[in-house]
Amino acid sequence: MASFKDQGNAAFKNKDFAAAVDFYTQALTETPDEHTILGNRAAANHNLQKYKEALLDAEKCIAIKPDWSKGFQRKAMAQQAMGDLDAACENYEKACELDPTNA
Repeated sequence: MASFKDQGNAAFKNKDFAAAVDFYTQALTETPDEHTILGNRAAANHNLQKYKEALLDAEKCIAIKPDWSKGFQRKAMAQQAMGDLDAACENYEKACELDPTNA
């Protein structure tokens, strides 16, 4: 049987973002400090236009793994969607500093 994270990734790939959030949430009960799951759930919440939830997940992700560029990217995406453009720019810049190859 696939892990909850794998099931979340499959749901995300199929654009079933609500199911992805549910699977990632279940995965986090098993591994609450897994930054990639938080980042993935942030992306799924963003696609559901749940920007506050996406922001919270991104902030938790950054607290756990402050050198992972995608955490800052997810935070910036949520801030941009919420209209906080100055903060979004700062976090996009931080993401680019951490991983200049991330388009």
